Amino acid sequence: MNDAVEEIKQKLDIVSFIGQYTKLTKAGRTMRGICPFHSEKHGSFFVYPEAQNWHCFGACNTGGDIFAFVMKKEGLDFKGALELLAEKAGVSLPSQINPQIRDQRERLYEINLAAAQYYHNLLLNSPQAESARSYLKSRGLNEQSLADFQLGYALPEWQGLYDYLKERSYTDEDLLKAGVIVRSDEGRIHDRFRNNIIYPIANYKGQIAGFGARVMDNSQPKYRNSPQTDLFNKSSLLYGLHLASASIREKNQAIIVEGYMDAIMSHQGGFTNTVACMGTALTDRQIALVKRQTKHLILGLDADSAGEEATLRAIDYENQIESEIRVAVPEGGKDPDEIIRHAPQTWQEILDNARPLLDYIFEHSQKGLDLSSAAGKAGLTDRLLPIISKMEDGVRQSHYLGKLAEMVSTSQNRILERMKKLKNETRITKVLEKEAPSKTVSAAKNPALEEYALSLLFKSPELSRFAGKLHPEYLEIPQYRELLAVYSQSAEKDNLRAALDENLREYYDNLMNKNPANDNIEDKFYDLCLRLRERYLRNLAVKLNQALNEISQPETAEYQTLNDQCVKVNEELRSVFSLKDRRNQKQRRQ
Repeated sequence: MNDAVEEIKQKLDIVSFIGQYTKLTKAGRTMRGICPFHSEKHGSFFVYPEAQNWHCFGACNTGGDIFAFVMKKEGLDFKGALELLAEKAGVSLPSQINPQIRDQRERLYEINLAAAQYYHNLLLNSPQAESARSYLKSRGLNEQSLADFQLGYALPEWQGLYDYLKERSYTDEDLLKAGVIVRSDEGRIHDRFRNNIIYPIANYKGQIAGFGARVMDNSQPKYRNSPQTDLFNKSSLLYGLHLASASIREKNQAIIVEGYMDAIMSHQGGFTNTVACMGTALTDRQIALVKRQTKHLILGLDADSAGEEATLRAIDYENQIESEIRVAVPEGGKDPDEIIRHAPQTWQEILDNARPLLDYIFEHSQKGLDLSSAAGKAGLTDRLLPIISKMEDGVRQSHYLGKLAEMVSTSQNRILERMKKLKNETRITKVLEKEAPSKTVSAAKNPALEEYALSLLFKSPELSRFAGKLHPEYLEIPQYRELLAVYSQSAEKDNLRAALDENLREYYDNLMNKNPANDNIEDKFYDLCLRLRERYLRNLAVKLNQALNEISQPETAEYQTLNDQCVKVNEELRSVFSLKDRRNQKQRRQ
């Protein structure tokens, strides 16, 4: 896979490739243009032909190689970017020429389909499933919904599914890889789900990637899922998307709800452009799935968590989908499936009256604050200004700045000045990695530092609480950035390999085969993070100076903004040097 990545980079010139997305003009040894990721008047986006990478000094304040560009622009993970670029470059990937890998994935899909059919048949016909049928009937589901979503039931027996699949010649290894069975510490094999209602979870093609399960008693947790496998990553799937895609395109609108029942009842009630995020916070990858179908999105969230979810990644979602998102929140604490079950027209009215996301956040953020007091006004500003500052639509940003200024009884200019200060601070806190400022930016990669840091992190569970010190932007190798991103999102860090697609596993295995030191692990990891941060800052300083040299009129606001960033970067570098000196002195005393 390493060879394929390098071959793609050799065959695809980053200047020509990015030039398809934004017009680039020559600026000395660099190329410059309007950033394709956010709205701006002056070009803060630079491409470096010699290094074959890019950097935005505007609102994005990020950069990377051609893979990082495609992942950000198309909303893809590394695997998706790899496949897209390989096709454009005419490069064959190992998985494309290795039928064993392809056949393994197809076999896992076959197992999941067989399991779904087994569960579905039990729900419809088994006397033991009577309580499950009664429960689903009490929730208002009809026979068509049971069939459309292939709902099922898992028997209380330990090996019902296992025996069924073994009769079809599937091996224990395959069944474990699919996640449908479990091997206990004593070596006993049994079904993963027992006495559960089963919700098969399909990918956008309709292939069963995994399962959700609801208990039939009062035990906790109420819902469980398949483990992360080669096929199943909950953060990359939307429940019901394979059934909703045609309706989403036809209506040019998608509704995202939280739970399985919300989605199923929505379809039964005629709201067939609905999908579910399965009770977790929305992710970039889920938004990217929706963006392929439509730019018009309504968050139909449960009342008890709407505020938290809407606020969490609000503007990131809007910037990604390049359109205003609206929020439909039921009153009275009812969930969408309950409303649709009793009064579908009421849900339609709620959707019709869905509010712009920012309006909802403004209202939600006022809770607990006394806006007649100075402390309350400052608190509201602190809550809302970071959100407004992320907005890439200048007209809408100006509208909400004015709205905030009116709410806290101050001038819009004062709010604007505070936002500019906040943006400058935010830009600099995100800076990271590369070599000496006296050198030109080079395309050569020296992965030793990041390999050592990741190896320590992945092999030392005690470092998980320090993982935040290692940011993805510190890493030059796109595969390592993706590994760190998966690690950060994974709830089962000791089973990280299962969460990776086959394109990343060789990199993970390489890191796990290294032998990092066993003593002073925390100190070594901290020092590595400092060195990687210094490397990034040094390289960022080089790029900033190059950008400043290409501006012919130093008195412009554009020049001043870049110069301010340069000053901040140098301050950050001095801070890093100071930390390193103090640590060196401490180590010499020990």
